[in-house]
Amino acid sequence: MQGTLLTYGSKRYLWGGLIGAVALFVSYFYYSRTMTPSGSTVWGLVYGWIGLIAILVLMFLGIRKRWYSSHLGTLEGWTSAHVYLGLLTLLIIPMHAGFRFGWDVHTLAYVLLVVVVLSGIVGLLIYHTVPVILTTHESGMLPDKLEAEINQILKEMKHFAAAKPVVFQHLYQEEARRCRELKSQGWRILFTRVDPAAILAQRMRDLHNLLADIPATDQEGFSKFAGLVLQKTELEAYLAGQMRLKNGLQSWLYVHVPVSIAMVAAVGIHLLVVLYY
Repeated sequence: MQGTLLTYGSKRYLWGGLIGAVALFVSYFYYSRTMTPSGSTVWGLVYGWIGLIAILVLMFLGIRKRWYSSHLGTLEGWTSAHVYLGLLTLLIIPMHAGFRFGWDVHTLAYVLLVVVVLSGIVGLLIYHTVPVILTTHESGMLPDKLEAEINQILKEMKHFAAAKPVVFQHLYQEEARRCRELKSQGWRILFTRVDPAAILAQRMRDLHNLLADIPATDQEGFSKFAGLVLQKTELEAYLAGQMRLKNGLQSWLYVHVPVSIAMVAAVGIHLLVVLYY
């Protein structure tokens, strides 16, 4: 992330953003000394059109990401420019309005823009930190291997419980239910704390409490069965941690993308109101 996106192309987009910001400040300083800034002046309209073009370029990244045969620069370059251009819009739009805002659709469009940029910054931070943690989680076993191992343990538990007392079968059914619940959690797991050590310790206590209900003749078999349960619990805890991290990688997009669309709609209404009314 640090070596490619933010500093892509020898920091060309970083320097471009800084030069653009300085040029905007200098132009606005001159503009504000010669007339009262507002969106209806020549300078205000120029800032407005620059801001509109910037927003359209920012939205084009979604198309460029899926335009695999495009020769319009690299995807890394577009994404790097997207970051700095997005930050510049936070400056361009207030200059367009002369730093005057009210309770209207025009201000709403800017508020939505701020939310879009802030969610983008959050996404940038997430992609800078989460992959490193996820790599550590996946160093032992990848998710598909974890699921295969868990399914294999479930088969062993089912076969083992078939010839044992009913408590073994109930315990197997409970473990199968836990497995189904983990897979069906979806985005809910993002808000669930996952501590493999704590989960494993709690499961060990639960199994120890069950030991009193097991006949003496089956306690050795129960110990073996409990070993499978704990092995499965440990694998599920790590799988849940990986699922949580992977969901976290995309969580910011569920704010960034819908609010971007709402922002474009608000900008369209803003243009309609200004140009026709």
